Amino acid sequence: MTNLERDLFSLITLVSNVTEAYSACLFLENKRRKTYQLTTYHSLSPYILADASVEMGQGFMGWVLENNEPLSVNQFDKDTLVLGYYSRNEDIKSFMATPLPSSINKGALAIDSKKSWCFTSRDQKILAGFAQQFAYLADGAMTSVQMERRSMNVPAFSKYLNSLRSSENEGQLLNAICQVPRELLPFDACFLVLIDEEAGVPRLVRTSGFGELFLGEITISEHASLAGYVLSKKESLRLPDLKGKKETRPLFHQDEPRFESRSAACFPLISRGEILGCLGFASKRRAQFDASSVQRGEIIAALVADAIANRKNELRWQARLEIDPLTGEQNIEYLHSRLHEIILESEATGRQLALLSIAPDASSGFDDTPEEEVILHLSNSLKPFAAGNDILVRHEGPRFLLLLHDSSQEYAEAVAERIIHVVNHTPFYLDGKEFEITISIGAACFPETAQNSNSLIKSSLAALGFAQKGGAGNQLCFMGGDRSWN
Repeated sequence: MTNLERDLFSLITLVSNVTEAYSACLFLENKRRKTYQLTTYHSLSPYILADASVEMGQGFMGWVLENNEPLSVNQFDKDTLVLGYYSRNEDIKSFMATPLPSSINKGALAIDSKKSWCFTSRDQKILAGFAQQFAYLADGAMTSVQMERRSMNVPAFSKYLNSLRSSENEGQLLNAICQVPRELLPFDACFLVLIDEEAGVPRLVRTSGFGELFLGEITISEHASLAGYVLSKKESLRLPDLKGKKETRPLFHQDEPRFESRSAACFPLISRGEILGCLGFASKRRAQFDASSVQRGEIIAALVADAIANRKNELRWQARLEIDPLTGEQNIEYLHSRLHEIILESEATGRQLALLSIAPDASSGFDDTPEEEVILHLSNSLKPFAAGNDILVRHEGPRFLLLLHDSSQEYAEAVAERIIHVVNHTPFYLDGKEFEITISIGAACFPETAQNSNSLIKSSLAALGFAQKGGAGNQLCFMGGDRSWN
């Protein structure tokens, strides 16, 4: 396998992974045979014809080659044999192809999927960007000098893509975004601007290569800066020379610090039609970003936008999973997801924690009362006791857990005593009837009676069980001791 063949296969594999295609195929012109030959491919199918070829005007691929126009079919209802590169029907539901933008090598790049409506306009843009890279590689076989300047460094691109996908949290993702390999773009500094969803304004959230840049002090001028233009127009912009005849064009704001940048390029981050922000690059030299750099930058921006959108969706979904639909407050999943980290932090700082398990007594006399009403009454009564970083969650039924930060056993006892007094002496009215609710509380402390998150919860619940056995109300039991009030 030649170096060109290896590069083509690496790039077609990247196309397949990025677009999540079932098959990705590249056809290049065989001038001697007057056909277009399958040059490289990546597929999940064992029925790809490795020596496949199509003629001008033959099938969908032939149409793309003949008309030199992209084609997208999201409800593919024909036998896949018409595509020309399968030996049997593969139940393909979506197909997309685009011609190679080359005056030297004619060809087309195609992807397909077994899912209907799988490919979007964003995928079309990404595919066109990859087609440009294939054109550079193919042309480079004849003009090696141009290939070195224009072709995408596939290993560097793959490494960057993997860094985005492997980010475990939002902070890691934002850091990874600005670590674009310099083998892909000729830049000295990189910046990431995201639109604050709550405030509705753009904010500079990450940079690299700018030296001592205080993010909080940089504002974005939406009408007089490179970033502002890209955000408002939702289109890429490259400036070969930032120093105009009268003044220097700002990246962010007219009063920004001097960055010694001479040229720049900035790309919008768009997902499902929504502008999320922009990703920009600056260089200390003039005219560093040519058309091929812009093409690569737009591919990078499309993938970054997807990564950010996916992370936002994950956070929104996680937030929904951690909200109790009845009380509208956090549920036990919220506590589970944070308790381990809280304990590690407390262990490192030498601070204590206390976990109170709170539940109504069986003898409270509300057996005929809707449980939802009891839960809401207890939730409203307990909310004032969750101060600062304390966490109140509903566990099961009308049982609640209250995590007290930086709490000794003595402080936890005092809080529990106040809770018992308040709840036991707060009448509960429903449909004009008054109900008396009494509660019991079990408590466990870190590190005295529990050393990890699981044992802290189990010890607190076990203490609650002991407290409830003590009789009707006014009971508090600590793992390792007990207290009661009458």
